[in-house]
Amino acid sequence: MSKRRNIALSWIVATVFSLVIFCSSAFIIVHAEHDCGGEDCSVCLELAKLHKTLHELGTAVAGTIILALMTFIIAALCKITVCSRHAHITLISLKVELLD
Repeated sequence: MSKRRNIALSWIVATVFSLVIFCSSAFIIVHAEHDCGGEDCSVCLELAKLHKTLHELGTAVAGTIILALMTFIIAALCKITVCSRHAHITLISLKVELLD
């Protein structure tokens, strides 16, 4: 895929993701204090679904962030380890000419 297409697709996914979170939160806020009609209340069922959706999205985002941080930390530790270990340094490895 082309770079422009990837960028456009990323923006679309981010926009949809943000709209789902915003609309779910708005619905929960507006209907939090509704008059419940009983056991099969459609508003209560929707509130439960939206609460579950928000919880799952939050868990997915948290998992992604944790995975990214762990990858970054491991990569940083590997780089520090490689940089701190110098090769066995000798005059020959430094290409110093030995003159008497």
